[in-house]
Amino acid sequence: MNVAFLLKQYFDNRQNVSIDVFDAHTLNDVYQNVLKTLTSHFEIEVSVLQALSYCFYEILDNVHIHSGRPIGTAMTHFDSGEEVLRVLIADDGVGIRESLAENEKFRNVKEEEALQLCLQDSVTDGKGMGFGLYATSRLMKDVGLQFIIHSGNHKLISKGGETIVIENGFWQGTIVYMEISTSKEIDPNEVVDHRTDAETEYNESFVEVDELEGLWKGSTADVTLNFSKYGTDFGTREMGARIREEILSTIRQNLCIALDFSGVNVVSNSFADECIAKLLLEFPMDKLKQFITFRNLTPMAERSVLVAIQRRYRCYNN
Repeated sequence: MNVAFLLKQYFDNRQNVSIDVFDAHTLNDVYQNVLKTLTSHFEIEVSVLQALSYCFYEILDNVHIHSGRPIGTAMTHFDSGEEVLRVLIADDGVGIRESLAENEKFRNVKEEEALQLCLQDSVTDGKGMGFGLYATSRLMKDVGLQFIIHSGNHKLISKGGETIVIENGFWQGTIVYMEISTSKEIDPNEVVDHRTDAETEYNESFVEVDELEGLWKGSTADVTLNFSKYGTDFGTREMGARIREEILSTIRQNLCIALDFSGVNVVSNSFADECIAKLLLEFPMDKLKQFITFRNLTPMAERSVLVAIQRRYRCYNN
């Protein structure tokens, strides 16, 4: 496989591109390692990772099931300044048209038509469910900056709400390339059409730790911080950083603080990370448990806070 071509064509000579070659035996290890690395980039919204984790595994598995070749290549690159994640999975197998042609229904489709069909629900060569690329296309509608599938002599390009198929050189096999905006919160289970619980599957693999099941809820506090004085919906990192400074000031005075979320409707993962989970940069978990108590969190808000804390805790304690 021409890795140098892939780097030049899709990563524009960017530095520190992660490159992993995988086969049926190492596929899961590559999946785990890539997602663990991405999870450590706290600038990537957790909901994006929850949806991507499902789609990424499905595309890796497509290489194993459909390409007719034993190995594939995965490349990833995250640019925190641009807030863009680039993901590429490539093989040098039979290609999408030849794979679909194994299904009698698609025996006579042309190559350019095959690239469009493969993004539709339940379109398969008969060896799978035909859902992986369909779910990926739904993810890219939510957070995609550019989505490319190159197979044979044709390339499907989706960008800026427009999708075209063009003749563009020859690639033996299939390339799936995604440019993903990492700063937008999405519903990961909507991406997978609620056919599986992508949120829970990701959390159980890359976030959950038994020590942090449930938020600590003490009964005493020297100071109460009422989030309602700032608003009812909390979604930005800027607001999270502002409130975190108030929490830090209180703890540094050796005062216990109650974080009261009465009247709060929305707590995004990004806000929870910036406001609360980043406290782990200043204090160990044991001290935070001594000095912070949570009150009146809705179940959804509690989930956002818990996942944010767990994500940083796991990365700092591995």
